[in-house]
Amino acid sequence: MRKIFVALGAFLFLFAFLVFPKTVNAKRRLPRAVSIKTGGSAPAARTSRGVTAKVRFRGDRLAIIIDFSNLGIASRISYNLSYTTRGTTQGAGGDISSSGGSTTRELIFGTCSGGVCRYDSGITKARFVVTTVLKNGVKIIKPFRLKVNR
Repeated sequence: MRKIFVALGAFLFLFAFLVFPKTVNAKRRLPRAVSIKTGGSAPAARTSRGVTAKVRFRGDRLAIIIDFSNLGIASRISYNLSYTTRGTTQGAGGDISSSGGSTTRELIFGTCSGGVCRYDSGITKARFVVTTVLKNGVKIIKPFRLKVNR
C-alpha cells in the first residue's frame, strides 16, 4: 500500500512539473529610492526612471569606464568607487553636471600624478555607487559590485 502512495505522489509531482512549467528569472537587487522631500520610500517603479550608468572594465582591467546617459532628469549626480588593496581602502569619486545628454568617466585602480600612473594590485571588495537626485526630489542609489581579476 505504501509503495502505491509513493508511486502516486511521484506521478502527481512529475505531472504538475510538466504541465505547469515555471519560468525562472535571475535575482537582481533593485536600487533603493528615497524621497528627500518626504524622507519616506518612493514606489519601486520610480527607480527605473533614473540616470542610466553602464559600467565596464577597460581592456587591461586597470580601470572602469562608465557611460552615463539620461542626465537631463537629474538635479544632482555623484559617483564613488571604493576598493581594498593590500589591506588599505582606496577610492575615487566625483560629480556630474546634469546639463542633459550623456557623458563618460574613466576611473583607474591606482593614482596618477604628473602624467605617471601607478596601478594597485590585489584588489578586493571593489564597489561602484551612483547616487542620483531627480528633479522631483527622489534620491536613487545604484550600487555595482565589481570583480577585478587580474
